[in-house]
Amino acid sequence: MDLNSKTESGNRQWMRPLVGVLLMLLPILFFYLNGVGATILCSKNHCQLDRKSFLGGSHDEFFISEILRIGYNSEGASQIRTGPSSYGDSGSDLEIHLNDGSSLRVFGTPVGYSFGNLEFRSLDSLRTNPIDQEIHLESYSYGGKLLFIGPTMGFIGYILILIGLVRPVTPDLQPKQLQKNRIYNLTLFSFTLTIVIFSYYILWNLGKSYLLSHFF
Repeated sequence: MDLNSKTESGNRQWMRPLVGVLLMLLPILFFYLNGVGATILCSKNHCQLDRKSFLGGSHDEFFISEILRIGYNSEGASQIRTGPSSYGDSGSDLEIHLNDGSSLRVFGTPVGYSFGNLEFRSLDSLRTNPIDQEIHLESYSYGGKLLFIGPTMGFIGYILILIGLVRPVTPDLQPKQLQKNRIYNLTLFSFTLTIVIFSYYILWNLGKSYLLSHFF
């Protein structure tokens, strides 16, 4: 093997880990740009709605007696019944419709892809059942498609990193070297998988905490 061939082989060997790292970083960037959270704090008849994304936020206040219904906007895929007084389009923006004809957008997320207790059923219960104590509802979402695309990209990136760093375990190796390579590959797999799981877990919880924070 000449010098040029060795150089090209070395470049290909390190290209996979670099692409893998990029694929693992992109979902974090997408989560950062698409994350949204909302909190509603109600005391007796008065409520405060805080909506926050990574790039901004908004604040609204309203009275429970002003709520006409809880539903969705008209851009959803199909009409669904969401509660005794709630109806709307699945997969569209969750909204609080007021008696004066205006509406407050909570956040846009497909049904089933939000995390927390701030959703159409809890809001409908808030409207229909009088409250005698303080109520705090909160939810966050990263978007339905991203929940599938993000982990898939991260998994592919992780596999590419492993392929670029593992050592060969072919039968033509000396038994001692073969055993060393197997131990190295097992250690590499265990160590990197632990780091990836722990890192993504920490990032997920940091993102959730940020989106549900009341400080803008």
